[in-house]
Amino acid sequence: MSSVPVGRGLRRRAEEAVPRLLDAGIEALLELGPVRCTPQAVGMRAGLAPAALFHHFGTLEDFYIAVAEEVACRQLVAMQGLLDAAPRDEDPLEAALRMLAELSSNRVSEVFLDLMAAARTDPALAARLDPLLDAYRRDIQEIAGQLPGLDALPPDLFADLVQLALDLFRGTRLRGGDQRKRLPLIMSILRGRLTVLTDD
Repeated sequence: MSSVPVGRGLRRRAEEAVPRLLDAGIEALLELGPVRCTPQAVGMRAGLAPAALFHHFGTLEDFYIAVAEEVACRQLVAMQGLLDAAPRDEDPLEAALRMLAELSSNRVSEVFLDLMAAARTDPALAARLDPLLDAYRRDIQEIAGQLPGLDALPPDLFADLVQLALDLFRGTRLRGGDQRKRLPLIMSILRGRLTVLTDD
């Protein structure tokens, strides 16, 4: 007779399967892209049957959204780590941009690009992914906004700057470039314009 109740064993296996599927989904998207990220490819990487994806997530679209949520959580943890390690004598806006550039350099950030590409021709996926990415941007903005001195910027302007930086760095990542190389140019442009923008 088993010493572990059947119900508890099933729950434990389910709890173990979900993170394995999410990890496998991230790897499959990074290696294969959204077109070839099939339940079979995910299941193989997770060491589970393809049907496990549907059992735990319902549909492939639901799975993609769960993967996006997992990536967002990992990125937010990474952003908080960058904030905690940021030199306190660094210009706060430059520090925020550097952190966003480093965050966008993470390999896992490419999953957002893959899912955004898939959503371009999938309105149902886009309708669910867009609010998630908006919430992610707000969370990133909230973390970056903890840098001393950034509270002097109008919130709407800071939100636009964060979105602009994320878009720019994602585009650079897509082309395989180093986002951090553009920071001096970005800062020189901002320093010349921020006074005008904040006075308007």
